Amino acid sequence: MAYRRAILALLVLAGGIFTALITNDGAATPSVEQYYSSVESRLGYWLLLGNARHCGYWPAGILWPFPIGRALRAMEEKLYQRLDLPAGAKVLDAGAGSGVVASYMAKGGLVVQGIDLTPMHVQDAQRVIKARGLSSDQITVRQGDYHDLSDVDSASLDAVYTMETFVHADDPLKVLKNFRRILRSGGVLVLHEADFHWDSEVLQEVLRLSHCQNTLKEGTYESLLEEAGFTNITVDDYTDNVLPLWRLFGILGSVPYDLMRLIGQEKRFTNVMAGVEAYRHWGQGRYISVRATNP
Repeated sequence: MAYRRAILALLVLAGGIFTALITNDGAATPSVEQYYSSVESRLGYWLLLGNARHCGYWPAGILWPFPIGRALRAMEEKLYQRLDLPAGAKVLDAGAGSGVVASYMAKGGLVVQGIDLTPMHVQDAQRVIKARGLSSDQITVRQGDYHDLSDVDSASLDAVYTMETFVHADDPLKVLKNFRRILRSGGVLVLHEADFHWDSEVLQEVLRLSHCQNTLKEGTYESLLEEAGFTNITVDDYTDNVLPLWRLFGILGSVPYDLMRLIGQEKRFTNVMAGVEAYRHWGQGRYISVRATNP
């Protein structure tokens, strides 16, 4: 099964290369919706991650990444544990993607409101919710933007979380202040995100093409959360635990990526570029779980 997935991944790369050569010039900075709606993103997430939109969690030192699905559920469980909430607690999934994470939280007894910018993601999430037999009392997902949460009542939620979506924030401080406003006193914020100290031009280009150009540099999460008014900030480092997936991306994508670089077309393939460059520059950033409290 693992070998079959690897072969299919190579076919997806080939198909993505053909499609990107026709449809994408790699010049303009894409919106979040454009990035996730690209054929390359849609095929890659479907094939390698079962339509999830986040990293898996492996024990440190593991080389073999399969089965990836088990590692994805392990990362979702890490988030669930970091929230540390009783059944019935009301939470916001800020950037719900295909609804996989939100559904996991709902299965664990939380009452989840999900928002996402991309209409395609909202449709995917609604299909996932239905397939998992969840009711509207347990989970809802709608189109929305965490830069504007004016339709969410102040102090109405027990928790807010992001799973690799805060990296897309155009105004991170504004978003954090929005989160704090809708949290009750004692409410929890958990961010599972990457922070970087990439300084090379090519890695900055990766961030631009994936609409992560405002990704926070290493150590900035803590100071920004304090500025937004959060307290009790703790950081768990999962960098070693996500490495197996990025190693897989780096190895699978290396040959097509280098071929595209030879002809100057590598910027057309954002995810291939990100996977290979992140793996080749591993150590210039972290994958972290940040937890903070609204006082």
